[in-house]
Amino acid sequence: MLTHQSGFWGNITEVATEHAEQKPHSNYMIYIDHLEQYLGQLAEGWADPEGGSIEESARVVRFAGQPFPEASVYATVGLGRTVVDLPRGRSMRQELLFATYDIYPASEVASFLLTFAGFVHSKGKALLRGDVVGPSTSLIPGVAANGVYASMPAIFPDGIVKYLGSSPPTIAIWLIPLVGSECESVKKDGWDYFENMLETRNPDLFDLDRPPLLSK
Repeated sequence: MLTHQSGFWGNITEVATEHAEQKPHSNYMIYIDHLEQYLGQLAEGWADPEGGSIEESARVVRFAGQPFPEASVYATVGLGRTVVDLPRGRSMRQELLFATYDIYPASEVASFLLTFAGFVHSKGKALLRGDVVGPSTSLIPGVAANGVYASMPAIFPDGIVKYLGSSPPTIAIWLIPLVGSECESVKKDGWDYFENMLETRNPDLFDLDRPPLLSK
């Protein structure tokens, strides 16, 4: 149970940094201040009571009415405590963003995102553009979405992507929900084909029950 507390796509490696003296990303409130610059005041937050002390456990916070009314943005805070390595001697810290309509219970979305953050942390490596996780069970009970696609936060203000208050910088990754056979399609046809489909078909990426895009 959670504890409740109140170019178009770009390239993740381009906003990472080379190894440098590391400044811990350990102050939740400072990173939340960064998010609030772009998303407004947070509405509520959750923590996993099994995740250790408040200082050590990841949290999820919700920003209501973003990026438009009747939708919310959910963000992890604390995943970035761990530095992850990238190719060519680079490294970064990473946090996750997820956005969906308010018709889906906030506590269930937060539970999914906390669980997923734990999965990412256990792998010890960054999610990169085009990475697919799934298919699996529904992201939250009863919805069609059964996987996620890692992308730069294209629908968000540019400044939200990179937080310079840590060293290496903390990079926000947007998790796009996938439905039906989309996970297999991206793995088979490639992320460039999938992103072209997103631009040409313009699916509602906030709808966790949307029809799947057709594969080749």
